Amino acid sequence: MSTLQKIDLDRLTPSRLWSAMDQEDRLEAARNLYAGENKEAKMEANMAIAVNLKFRPAAVQRLPVEKRAGYVTRGFRPDDSLATSLLLALHMGDRRDVLVAFLDVLEIPNDAGMIDDDYDLMPPEGEKMAAAVASLEEQFPGDRVELYLAALLAVDPETWTSVREHLVRLGGS
Repeated sequence: MSTLQKIDLDRLTPSRLWSAMDQEDRLEAARNLYAGENKEAKMEANMAIAVNLKFRPAAVQRLPVEKRAGYVTRGFRPDDSLATSLLLALHMGDRRDVLVAFLDVLEIPNDAGMIDDDYDLMPPEGEKMAAAVASLEEQFPGDRVELYLAALLAVDPETWTSVREHLVRLGGS
């Protein structure tokens, strides 16, 4: 069963999407988070491990990254803040090409997937969104496209509300 078939789009949140993701995707996201430069996200993950597993924060920081990534993946359900950081880390790592291709088709100025700070992001129009989704479907595996689109909707439903209709078409409910 795909991630998309496991989620209720009407109740989609970052943590619910995280829970529906398969183990490999979650582990990739956790590894990317710890490999990235976002110190706040790493600290948030470490604190979540400490609280949920009743470890001392200093002990968590001494754990190897692979062990921490495993705890984030299997040890507990992250809150929406941490789940958002993990979803972003997933798509800013080895899946950045999906993100960049999507933004490029939508003509959203970006630097390797990071939307320009001075750009006023507005919800994309129907035809542009349809073209962007179709482009992703042509270039990338379906499960990656579905997860990326679901992550957009979960993290920022106001901007990416038009993604919902495409997720329904792909098999979401």
